[in-house]
Amino acid sequence: MNTTKQDENHTFQSIFLKGFSNHRIKVPDYQRAYSWESKQIDLFIGDLVSNANRGGYYFGHFIVEDSASYVELVDGQQRFTTVVLFLLVCQIKRPDLCIQGIFDLVERFETVGYDQSALLKIRKMSPGWLEGRGNAEPKNEAIIEAFSLEEKSFTYSQRRLALAVWQFHRAFEKGRLEASHIPSYIQMLCDSLCSCHVAKDKTVAVNIFEMHNTRGVPLKLIEVVKAKLMKAVYDEGGSQRDKNIESIQSEFAIIHSVEERLSVSSFRGEMTLEAILRHHLRVVDDGGKKSGEAMDKPPRNASSDDLIRYISDKLSATYAMALATELRKSAQIICDVLPEWDRSEKLVGDVMILHRGLSCEFFLLICRMLESSEGMADGQVSGATLRLWEKLLFTHDFHGRHHNLKGMRDNFPKLFSEFGPDEKCIAEVIGRYLNLGFRDDKTGGDLQKVVRDHLVNAQGWFLQNAFLGWRSKLIYALYKYEIFKGADIRSVMKETISVEHILPQGWDWSWIDEKDSPSKNFDSDHDREKNRRERGPDIDAFINGLGNLLLVTREQNSALSNEHPAWKSYLDICDGGSYAEHESNRECWKASEKWKKLIYDRGENIFKFILEEMLK
Repeated sequence: MNTTKQDENHTFQSIFLKGFSNHRIKVPDYQRAYSWESKQIDLFIGDLVSNANRGGYYFGHFIVEDSASYVELVDGQQRFTTVVLFLLVCQIKRPDLCIQGIFDLVERFETVGYDQSALLKIRKMSPGWLEGRGNAEPKNEAIIEAFSLEEKSFTYSQRRLALAVWQFHRAFEKGRLEASHIPSYIQMLCDSLCSCHVAKDKTVAVNIFEMHNTRGVPLKLIEVVKAKLMKAVYDEGGSQRDKNIESIQSEFAIIHSVEERLSVSSFRGEMTLEAILRHHLRVVDDGGKKSGEAMDKPPRNASSDDLIRYISDKLSATYAMALATELRKSAQIICDVLPEWDRSEKLVGDVMILHRGLSCEFFLLICRMLESSEGMADGQVSGATLRLWEKLLFTHDFHGRHHNLKGMRDNFPKLFSEFGPDEKCIAEVIGRYLNLGFRDDKTGGDLQKVVRDHLVNAQGWFLQNAFLGWRSKLIYALYKYEIFKGADIRSVMKETISVEHILPQGWDWSWIDEKDSPSKNFDSDHDREKNRRERGPDIDAFINGLGNLLLVTREQNSALSNEHPAWKSYLDICDGGSYAEHESNRECWKASEKWKKLIYDRGENIFKFILEEMLK
């Protein structure tokens, strides 16, 4: 095609069916993978319906890099991928159609490398998969099985590719799209107006963040950072400019592939690249951070704009290259190193659950300090050192709460800056803070004794009102107690945690034994509540006690609702620990006079576990 007037309007057909008719069309690996969700697909379908048989539809701007035998989609890949998926469904719906050129796009298109194999399988197996497909959105397990995908490497983008195919199919099945109108839809796409910039080198990508499509998915912080780093290299110039830009793109190709696996590797809730970037900038940055003061910037509550400004203030080509490399290492540590390490040492995932932010920064540092060889960032410490770290996280802020030290933040950046080059030094630093805390003037030189003494003195409170000022730590203690009891509840912790009351807070008077029941005739709600306080057992005094609490997901909590504890079963949530124990005790829960003992006995067991195991 004519590249002397690169930005004038063309049609989709003139660009991709004529101008690049002999080219394969690829999404470079440094780009994000397919990210369109149902909302964007729905808008695309709406455009097809409203603009079929009408001219003048504008399909947007494309930036491509011409590499002789193929073109790379620098910008516009989301729209282009969607067209390919739509054409795939059109082929399935109308196998009789033979429209020259357009269906070739399905064969000529390649997505990012880590999803290409999945796309080929989706192309091949979609006809059989869509046949008799119901209205329910397919779950991940069904997609993995249908297309013979690898569960370990299954990504969000692979799911989105399959769901886009399913959504187009469903639109045809529901009559929103009509198979008889497919030639009109295709003609509309071919005639749609597009502008296209053709580049002969990779430097055009430095401005990509300024050119995103308003109909697409907004650029993420990580993509803005990538563009900033490439622009710094481009602006500085030099004989190595193009090579350095390619190097940054290669680093981000790995970072984007890691992003698609983060949901699998997250131990509690979804870890994002933005979160990794935040922690990385604080303790690693370009690899040159040493002091506690440096490791406390940017602030933990920094906005996206603050992070961009922090990077912009330091930008140079050298900084850009180093930051890209180190950020790639950090992404691989969180996504690959930690899950693999966790298979042999569960404390890795446990401390990420206990405090994800601080543990993330801890691992970003020690995996580098103790790496097996230069650049591997795969260092590990022993279970004994991880146990020290867990104990510090469990107790570190207690002195502040105990002494009401408002505004006194624990100085973990200083602790991190004191780490030495070997595990012995790291363990010694953690041990020192574990004993002294961050305010030795308030702990008397023994933080653990302060914590133990306070808990022992407040045991009655915890048995009656477990979450008195220490909610997040006691949730973690409940988690560890269940592991201690043989329950595998990591899957529960990966979801949104909810605290289940075995005896519901909304218990009903009809559950009380008849001899304890008050009269069922009340003149008013006030009289009912008064009678409940005066005549009922002291249920309210222990219903929020430690022994009445069980960890479940929010959805499971809603499903259990306010059922009588004798009718509740937790075995579908978790087999083992208190979940299985409750199954054997369900008969005991029928008698209301046993409620208090059941709750107190379990509470005392959990409390004993905290003192003897968590604070040993």
